[in-house]
Amino acid sequence: MPRIDRRVALMAVFMVSIVSVGYVANFYTFEDSLGTDNTLHAETGQSSDAKNDELARLHFAHNAENLSWNSVQLAVSVDGVEYPCMVGGLSSVEQNNGTVQSKLNADGRTFSIHIDATDEENTQYIDLHTMSSSNITSYSFSVATTTVLLENNVTGVALQSEFSEVENISNIVYDESSEDKLDWYTYDFTNHHIIPDSETYVIEDRGVVFKVQFLSYYDSNNQARHYTLLAAPLNDARIAALTDDTMVQAAPCSILEDGDSVWNANETVALIENDFDICNGTCSFSVVALFEEKKIAGLERVYQIS
Repeated sequence: MPRIDRRVALMAVFMVSIVSVGYVANFYTFEDSLGTDNTLHAETGQSSDAKNDELARLHFAHNAENLSWNSVQLAVSVDGVEYPCMVGGLSSVEQNNGTVQSKLNADGRTFSIHIDATDEENTQYIDLHTMSSSNITSYSFSVATTTVLLENNVTGVALQSEFSEVENISNIVYDESSEDKLDWYTYDFTNHHIIPDSETYVIEDRGVVFKVQFLSYYDSNNQARHYTLLAAPLNDARIAALTDDTMVQAAPCSILEDGDSVWNANETVALIENDFDICNGTCSFSVVALFEEKKIAGLERVYQIS
């Protein structure tokens, strides 16, 4: 009998080991669904002492998907300095206090917000009017580990719609308030990961309506409690993040596209200096392209123009 007990014990230890190894393997090999499989190709333009040169043309390889400009970031990098390229005429002055960082995406209206919620002792407060960190006296929602709470006077509703599909909103019934935390994620027991749900939250705060979508709970090193989300005002609202001179500036580079809010799979776009001399004479540059905060493949080389 003791021999059987030892065998049972050894088998139990073996099974626990297998499960533990599987847990670790799943945790570290999990890949989220963000980003795109599109591959970008570039054709170089020209450089002069003018301030409206066409620096490059970009297009996708075959079998590409359409990409919404609200999730795209494009920039030209020269000598380690990145010059953001925007569909509109403005880019944001990056807001970053060490735990909350926001940046305007290529559509000129949508912000990518990163929140470091790893400090369990400190709640992070986010103000959607400034798309930046705030404090308990004036904020839209708070974040602590996995808990997201609306401020007392803020209401919201979860819509089963893609972020880009939610446009001007009226006659909507808000059923989310500060009384309950937002049910914004599902726990994946197979990979032991928190997966943001696909719905888009519509949030009303101080008379302005916003749309918000949670993209990820992990950073590029797979570390938890690092939120990434999209946020934008609706109904053509003018908010401080888009009008305050300390938060916005003229974009040095413009994106010339067909104006339908989507970078179509077969569309070629041009990166053009926007009254700013990014390259003068012979110039070496690279193009930085992201979709949903993931690099778009194909632009790893350095380009020469003159």
